[in-house]
Amino acid sequence: MSINFNEYSLEDLKSLQIDLEKTIKDKAKEAKKTALQQIHNIANEHGLDLDDVLDGLKNPSKKKTKVAPKYQNPSSPSETWTGRGRQPKWVEEALASGKTMADLSI
Repeated sequence: MSINFNEYSLEDLKSLQIDLEKTIKDKAKEAKKTALQQIHNIANEHGLDLDDVLDGLKNPSKKKTKVAPKYQNPSSPSETWTGRGRQPKWVEEALASGKTMADLSI
């Protein structure tokens, strides 16, 4: 489809622009509404509500699982460490005093 815009006056072109922008917004709004309805229908077919879908999309691969501690502070057994992340001060101090990680393992 080809339209020769040179035939239109500036006023007519500005009016067309306003009408075109409104039509584009309306079409986009309708497309979103249709997409949401399709998503809703698919979720219902699988026994889900939209909250289930959204919760699943937040971090589907990052399900937090609790890791059991591997190391324990000999002088304070309530202090433990999984071995992940930065070493706690008590681990650094124990290693500096000559202990090994094997000495701290649970």
